[in-house]
Amino acid sequence: MVKQKYSFTDYDLKYRCHLEEKRGTKIPDEEFYRYIQKLRKWLEEYVKVVKKWAKEKPWEAEQLTRLVDSWKEKEKNKDLYEKLAKIKRLTVIELEKLLTPLLEKESYIHLRLANPEIDRNVVVPFTVQDSKSGRENRTNEYDLKRLFKKVLEDTNWRLMSDGVSYRLGVLTGRLKGYEREEDLIKLVKVIKDE
Repeated sequence: MVKQKYSFTDYDLKYRCHLEEKRGTKIPDEEFYRYIQKLRKWLEEYVKVVKKWAKEKPWEAEQLTRLVDSWKEKEKNKDLYEKLAKIKRLTVIELEKLLTPLLEKESYIHLRLANPEIDRNVVVPFTVQDSKSGRENRTNEYDLKRLFKKVLEDTNWRLMSDGVSYRLGVLTGRLKGYEREEDLIKLVKVIKDE
């Protein structure tokens, strides 16, 4: 009797080794070949069903694809999403409560937040007064920028790029608050790159 030759792909052989390890015994070629054929037939039927479903319900299929892609992306960037979860998402009132005592400790008093500008993000103009006499204009601006950067680092708020201006003891600037996940991800990436 002539032994029948079966052709297996590299993946088939790896899978066979995996099954043999689980089983603890060798699997004869003929038995494994039947098993693989059965799996392939099942997979072909499954693919047909999925394709039919995708044609009949394209919107649902697209949503499912996006969901799976987002899972893959979150798994791929797991450390980024862990940092994102640690960001304190402060409201305007919570921001004011956080900043007031810290600014007063550094001799900046009478923090006033103006009416917020609401667009894609929330922009809040602010004024604060310098109560420490003898501090120079540039030093004032630099010190306040540094303080904001340190205090706001693990929150959803940032000092805007136009920075801080000083005139006659009054410092002004704008703070930007982020709430959308994609904007917060960009913030985390910036922190990571620094």
